[in-house]
Amino acid sequence: MEYSRLEAVVGQSVELWCNTSLTSNIMWTYDTNDGYVDYVYWLGRIDSDKPRLSVNATLDGGHSLVIADIELKDSGLYDCYDGNGLRKIGYQLVIVGMSSIHCYAVW
Repeated sequence: MEYSRLEAVVGQSVELWCNTSLTSNIMWTYDTNDGYVDYVYWLGRIDSDKPRLSVNATLDGGHSLVIADIELKDSGLYDCYDGNGLRKIGYQLVIVGMSSIHCYAVW
């Protein structure tokens, strides 16, 4: 399976685009590096313990998964599935660093 690599910095927001219409039977999953699969969007809603995630309809009839205020733990593989359970696209989200607003010294 191929993945589109997407790099982000801690504190940024990212948008993962999927070419399916936004219906209640699409699904987004998140695979961690330890092999755990988390269903972050299904049955028309975001998992309740994911307050930084949202799903938006796009003007061209697709939709996007938005991850706000990226954290290191958000690194992993994200997959979008259509209503028939077919994988449409996958993203490898890689956190490459921290923004200057998140860097500070401890004295």
